Amino acid sequence: METPDPVGDRRRVDDLDARLKAARGKVEKPQQDGGQRSGMSHRQTSVAYRVLVDMIAGLLVGGFLGYWLDRWLGWAPFGLVVGLVVGFVAGAYNAWRAIRVYSDAAAKGDDEGRRLP
Repeated sequence: METPDPVGDRRRVDDLDARLKAARGKVEKPQQDGGQRSGMSHRQTSVAYRVLVDMIAGLLVGGFLGYWLDRWLGWAPFGLVVGLVVGFVAGAYNAWRAIRVYSDAAAKGDDEGRRLP
């Protein structure tokens, strides 16, 4: 059985720590602009989620209304198909509006802290 060598273990851990820090320094370049790039990334992510939610909500609401019309008027599958198409168009229009507002603000350069409608 080996006897524990705390000094050798400490050196190996310190060596591993130095190599990890060197590797992280090569991969993760520090931001020179005070972290504003990450803010843009978060803003772009929020716009992407907004588009996703608009599309899903449009399809769900349109599908529900189409299904309801099918059950109420007996138009089976036509109400559902029309409802899904209308829901898709409404979701795409809302997503386009959100993207347009974001891109207009970004083009002007005044998108700092701006909330989407």
